[in-house]
Amino acid sequence: MKSFDQSAIRRQNVRSILDLLTLQSPRTRQSLAEATGLSLMTVTNLIDQLKEQHVLELVPVARSGKGKPASGRKAENISLSGAHHAWLIVDLSGASFRYALLGFDLSVILERNCISSGAYLPRLEAFLCSTRDEIAPYLQDRLLLGVAVVTPGPYEISSDTVYNQRLPELNDVRIKALMQRCLGDYDYYVDEDVKFAVRAFSPLIEQEPCELLYYLFIGEGVGGAAVHGGNMLRGFNATAGDAGQMRDRTGATYESRLSLPAFAAALGCDGGSAKQMLERLQREAQEYPREYLSALAQAADTAGSMLHGVLWLLDPSHIIIDCRYATPFEDAFIGMIVSSLSARFSGTGRSLPSIVPAPQGMTSITRGAVQVLQREWIARILA
Repeated sequence: MKSFDQSAIRRQNVRSILDLLTLQSPRTRQSLAEATGLSLMTVTNLIDQLKEQHVLELVPVARSGKGKPASGRKAENISLSGAHHAWLIVDLSGASFRYALLGFDLSVILERNCISSGAYLPRLEAFLCSTRDEIAPYLQDRLLLGVAVVTPGPYEISSDTVYNQRLPELNDVRIKALMQRCLGDYDYYVDEDVKFAVRAFSPLIEQEPCELLYYLFIGEGVGGAAVHGGNMLRGFNATAGDAGQMRDRTGATYESRLSLPAFAAALGCDGGSAKQMLERLQREAQEYPREYLSALAQAADTAGSMLHGVLWLLDPSHIIIDCRYATPFEDAFIGMIVSSLSARFSGTGRSLPSIVPAPQGMTSITRGAVQVLQREWIARILA
């Protein structure tokens, strides 16, 4: 038991260092020690171990001024290196297939969206085989450490299948078996899009005040995931937190009312791929901001109705909202949802959780997928 505890602590310490270097680089050993609360000796030992894996770049800090050089180890700026290793994210959660080949430092090496027509399985197999051929030249000098496969619904490990309503053609596919046949023999980690995305907020999850975090995604589909005390809530059918499949008083699912296609249709911008709809909505927000805000207000009230049920059942302390079409007026959208919830809870004496938007830039799904792959890799090197 003692050795297990020490091993778990060591993995956590390595994760903390890599999280800090991902958020802000470069850093010195001293700054890493101060930020993590670890001793300088512990940080040095962990940095040395990561150096052996060729995932770090260390550059001596230039000394300023004249005088006698300081004794001991010279200070070095430490950052992640993307030169020797890579992560692959294969996203099957939408109508179009996507992949991103990233360096260890999350730099984008190669990415592609595939929009085509025809039977689903042949299209998927062709996409994966072309992905294998396209990334091969970039992996001659890099080691692929892991592949994350993002699905639109819960993944069942024993049957190697996914269940979802958005893309029912995927439900009959044995995911890992297909990946190994088309892509190759790598370490695969398969999970639902929202369950990957919530992992992107691990620094927040690990804070003591954040006992339960709920993540809501609104895009081509609508889904949610919850993490309690650092552990994912999956449930009997691995659908815990999937608010998009809850039904309103009319019997309609909230996904059918809140999804990107539903919002785009309300503004006459539907049709085409998700990227095309978002581009049309961006223009609509610039040219007709009043109408756009009016449509957002309706969506926010619907989201408030959906979250009203989630809050009674899960009672989260934090909610992260990742809404693809709210970006032009993100703060206003969050404010509208807070107002909708406040009205629904009026007179109950309940306090609302902290509700914030997901950070911009790299998608939460991609960042969370890398977090999961990185943790699997850390477990392997420290085994």
